[in-house]
Amino acid sequence: MNRDVVEYLCCPACKGDFVAKPETAEGSRVVSGTLTCKGCGRDFEIAYGLPNLVHPEPEKLPDMDRKFLDRYQRVAASYDRTIRLLMLLFGMWEPRARRRDLITPLELQQGQRVLEVSAGTGSNLLPMARQIGRTGKLFALDLSPGMLAVAREKLANKAIEAAFSLGNAGYLPYRDDSFDAVLHFGGINTFGEKKRALAEIVRVARPGAKIVIGDEGLAPGKENTRFGRWLLKKNTLYANKPPMELLPRGIAEVDLKWVWRGLFYVISFRKAHQAANGPA
Repeated sequence: MNRDVVEYLCCPACKGDFVAKPETAEGSRVVSGTLTCKGCGRDFEIAYGLPNLVHPEPEKLPDMDRKFLDRYQRVAASYDRTIRLLMLLFGMWEPRARRRDLITPLELQQGQRVLEVSAGTGSNLLPMARQIGRTGKLFALDLSPGMLAVAREKLANKAIEAAFSLGNAGYLPYRDDSFDAVLHFGGINTFGEKKRALAEIVRVARPGAKIVIGDEGLAPGKENTRFGRWLLKKNTLYANKPPMELLPRGIAEVDLKWVWRGLFYVISFRKAHQAANGPA
């Protein structure tokens, strides 16, 4: 973790500012140490250059979040290979085209600050990094250390820098109005606190920022097809509907689309300039 990242972070419990207390450092990079909140006094560990900001009270992590954390830890090493096989099974051959459906609506520009919530193994980070360029700042958060380990190696192999954090979407450890764009794809269906997470994603975006959110969900009528019925039996997450009723106030230009043969929904919108911050 580079020292300058601290200016964008805040305590997931009280939103207070942090003081970094390095134990081991390599130049401007903090390898191990502690982030201490100036407000509530809580300490959060930094290990292997990764701040652990998952939950203000880890023992109160929702059961749903804990269940999927355990699952992603088990499959992290094989996750990318499994996703590639599934996409081939579904007849979606071109990964770059799939990424465009998520990233193009963000309207990224050179020099922007961009956050991906639930970044997983980092497949979206590479094309986003190219669009914001060397003058941009890329931030990535995920609940699973195993998934982030894959993402960090992937970006290191391409000499791309990103500020990684372990964290929970319901308690984002970032200051208000920090990012020019925010992406979340592939986790909202499993979040233990969906409404809170959506409000947090809007809170950390700057007024006018584009936000994109999506996950598994069948397009209208797809569940009545033979393939749709088969898919619902194999993966009950496809029974989820886009959480339109949970979107917070203070957003504009809301657009809902189904992509990738109608198997995933993508919601894009813009944070209004008068948006109210904080989870509902």
